[in-house]
Amino acid sequence: MNRSIRRLYLSVVVGFALLAGFLGWWQVVAAGELEKRGGNPYVAEKERRIDRGAIISADGKLLARSVQTKVRGQRVYRRAYPQGALAPHVVGYATPELGRTGIEAAFDRYLVGSYGAEPLLRRLNLADKRGANVHLTLDTRVQQVAVDALEGQAGAVVALDPRSGAIIAMASGPTFNLNDVTGDFAAVRGRPGAPLLARPTQSRQPPGSTFKVVTATSALESGTYTATSRFVDTGRFVQNGQAITNFGGARFGAHTLETALTKSINTTFARIGQELGPQQLGETMTAFGFGEDPVLRDLPSGMLVASGRFDGGKLLPNGEQGIDTPRVAIGQERLAATPLQMALVAAAIANGGELRRPFLVDQIRDRGGDVVREGRPETLRRVTTPDVASALSAMMRSVVREGTGTAAALTGLEVSGKTGTAESGAASRNQAWFIGFAPASDPVIAIAVLVEDTTGTGGVVAAPIAGRVMRAAVEVAR
Repeated sequence: MNRSIRRLYLSVVVGFALLAGFLGWWQVVAAGELEKRGGNPYVAEKERRIDRGAIISADGKLLARSVQTKVRGQRVYRRAYPQGALAPHVVGYATPELGRTGIEAAFDRYLVGSYGAEPLLRRLNLADKRGANVHLTLDTRVQQVAVDALEGQAGAVVALDPRSGAIIAMASGPTFNLNDVTGDFAAVRGRPGAPLLARPTQSRQPPGSTFKVVTATSALESGTYTATSRFVDTGRFVQNGQAITNFGGARFGAHTLETALTKSINTTFARIGQELGPQQLGETMTAFGFGEDPVLRDLPSGMLVASGRFDGGKLLPNGEQGIDTPRVAIGQERLAATPLQMALVAAAIANGGELRRPFLVDQIRDRGGDVVREGRPETLRRVTTPDVASALSAMMRSVVREGTGTAAALTGLEVSGKTGTAESGAASRNQAWFIGFAPASDPVIAIAVLVEDTTGTGGVVAAPIAGRVMRAAVEVAR
């Protein structure tokens, strides 16, 4: 009898121990995963009681903050966005009903305080529900100029410091006000021009002649060409029975490679593409980042799309044998790129051929001011040699001084750049581009501007926007 009672007693003790263990696991260790499951009735209420950290610009402006209110006698918080429509795609929104986007999503665990020992302490009610503050590299003084310059147009501006990779401005047009999201999200979503689309990282368009910077890099890298290499343009280059012509049917006669870039001579770059071949050009494309996953890590993956050659939405390999390299060389042949990718092309040349990883988050600090995470410059790869980058910088200066990019010229400041104009498919409609950097001799900003579905060219429409933003960035850097 005693033996039976002892067995029963041990069974009860073991059962309670297992129950306590499982409860501890689900309530402490696995609680985070449970919270992510849809249909959890407690998540929304719990989120409202968290004092999310602030999102702050490089120049100290509040981009997002939590405002305390009382509901039924309980202290709750709602999200407010003091800068409204300044950088909504980057900052993102966070609501219990709609979820999170942008930085609000990518750094949610820091903003709600779920990092380090904080999750365990909070679940044991030993720590306040207060998140850390996220400090961005965006500068509102430059960002505002970019937003204003895009006003009334669909397009994007990406500006970064080529020396570090820090993104200074990332504007998308049309924009929207983050404070309107909680009021009437359906109305925001229904506005014309797809305002919720993050065009700097999601709008993938033919790069047109801005891609000639990539082709010129490949040409100089090959050792076969220099800036003074001679060509003769007859106005036509025929490949497989199809003619490539220059903009407006122009003929340029005898000229150099520098002149070909300055005047954006299609026929010369098509010839260079044919002579380089798919492997050489493909290797250079890969070095710049085409055909690879986006390298920006500070935004949700759903906000980032790759650049390269596409067939029915499928990304094709660089250097594929049998491709039409003459048309690839002039930015056609199913090529599509985001403004972020084209900004990285400019940044690599500006930084002496070394490509830095772009980043948006400078620091994350807890409420006591201690740094819990820091964004640091990271070299991705060397795209080309310093000598090639220097030669290209000089050639791109010529584009702005006397070529297709004169509208980006700045008084008292040397600018290197390249324009691009790609047909959008509709009659007389273009995708207008400009990429470049300033000051040309010691760059502090590299930029890409895209204006979508316009009647203008890159030199007329995109270059002036780039000029305004570069001027602002240089003034801030001083």
